[in-house]
Amino acid sequence: MRPLIAGLLLTTALPAFADTFELDTDVTAALITGNGGVVTYTSELALTPGRHTLISFLPAAGYSDTVLDTRIGDPASVRIVAQSTTSEHAKPIRIEPSAEQTTAQTAFETAQAAQRAFEQTYEVKQAEITAAQTQLKLLAVTAEKGFGTPENGINAEQLVAVATALADTTKTATLALSTAKTELLAMEPQREKLRKDTQHAADVLSSLKPDAHQDLIQVTTQIEVTQAQTAKVEFDNLEAAYWSPTYTAELTQDGTDGTLLLHREATVSVGRAGIKPLDAWGAVDITLSTASLSDRTDTRIPWPVIQTLIDESRLQKRKSVSGASYSREMASDMAAEPIALSIEEEQSGNTSSFAGQTLLFTLGGKNSIDWTTDSSSFNIDTLSFDVDLYAMANAANEENAFLYTDLKNETGGVILAGPVKLHRDGTLIGETRLPKLVPNQDEAIGLGPLYGIQIKRDTLSVEEGDSGFISAKSEVNRAFRTTVISSLSYDMPTKLLDVIPTSENEDLVIRMAANPRPSDENRDGKRGVLVWDIDLGAGDTEVVNFGYEMKWPSGQIPIQK
Repeated sequence: MRPLIAGLLLTTALPAFADTFELDTDVTAALITGNGGVVTYTSELALTPGRHTLISFLPAAGYSDTVLDTRIGDPASVRIVAQSTTSEHAKPIRIEPSAEQTTAQTAFETAQAAQRAFEQTYEVKQAEITAAQTQLKLLAVTAEKGFGTPENGINAEQLVAVATALADTTKTATLALSTAKTELLAMEPQREKLRKDTQHAADVLSSLKPDAHQDLIQVTTQIEVTQAQTAKVEFDNLEAAYWSPTYTAELTQDGTDGTLLLHREATVSVGRAGIKPLDAWGAVDITLSTASLSDRTDTRIPWPVIQTLIDESRLQKRKSVSGASYSREMASDMAAEPIALSIEEEQSGNTSSFAGQTLLFTLGGKNSIDWTTDSSSFNIDTLSFDVDLYAMANAANEENAFLYTDLKNETGGVILAGPVKLHRDGTLIGETRLPKLVPNQDEAIGLGPLYGIQIKRDTLSVEEGDSGFISAKSEVNRAFRTTVISSLSYDMPTKLLDVIPTSENEDLVIRMAANPRPSDENRDGKRGVLVWDIDLGAGDTEVVNFGYEMKWPSGQIPIQK
């Protein structure tokens, strides 16, 4: 950083000199959310009393073209007079190469020199091959056509001498050609190694060089200093910095009790994948936030719904008019008419729009980002849960039960959704996904198959047809038997799930027959989802008989929505 004398200030309260400083900034901190982050750029400089201009260059953020916040030295003695940003005529930045970059440059040049020297040797051998091949070609032509003309030909003695010389020279040239080819073949591995060494050195050098940044903003800050000081200048800039949670779950089971360790990790991405930032992140204080910059910050205020009465005859008259034109009153009347609703499976209220408590995770120590990869991973912490375990199985679709626990979030903040690598008793058993958990929320979490409990489902009857000539109704009767078999050495509470069709019409009558009766006939508010709570003892077998009857008027047919 080099101070440049920019001009003079004629003022009685301050010294006459005003300096312009072009700041050399480093990233020192970052607050990263799920979709954007605040990156802090820091520089230190010596300030004398007077008015000064600070010029810095920051990445132009997709969120905003202005700096969020600026802090300079002692607020009591440094006042920000004005600040402006522009991306029009920001002059190019020349960044001095780092020590690592200089070392990489030297290594690259050394590798290049070694490869060039080797290639020269290689080319000498190729030249020897070319010369030997040319000599052999000449010898072949000479042996075939001879020397001179018929009038000036050579005698027999001379011909013998020439033939002997041709034979000896051909033999020597052939041996030289074979030797050169053998040497070239032996040189190929070293040649390939030198090529790879040179390419590797080039890749290392490229990874350390700053990228050319087209989207830069120049930030010009006018300040007024009343007391000399070494000041720290900090700029907070909104940038494309993201993180997403990943988890590793380790369950230690003791019968129906267990300890679940949930290791939280963060996958951090800054900028575009593989593109290095303007300032290297070598020693940065990273704080992760469960907030999202795209979350709404207020509620939707409902519009008033004003209804009025209208004479029925007037309404009928208006309805006879073309549907392309109708009055505001008629539109209000039509909006007030009841709307037929269809029953659909309800979705979980645990959605990404929930604005719960925001948690901050400060990663210990100074952190760096490896810009040669798409993202970097950091450990956050480990949550420990003492869990009660139970089994759960779908009677219609599964042959064995699965181990479950109702996980309660007592961390005081949101546990974000993310992928989980699941280990049980020290063995990786698969991957699952943790849903988003708001404070004090219970959620059923699957912990892998429980092969010690088998499910066997038998279809006892499926009957369809008329229920009688007089009533002229159609009907379906179905009956099933589900056997739950335990081969465990300990008792295990088990939830058996099944489903019965539900009716939206009073003419479609559905009656259930079950022994025993389900403990819950609308699990989590979902109509027709049945749950049997079974106290399954060690080595025991339980049987659930379940069926239903559907009847509806003849000429109609029930369909699944």
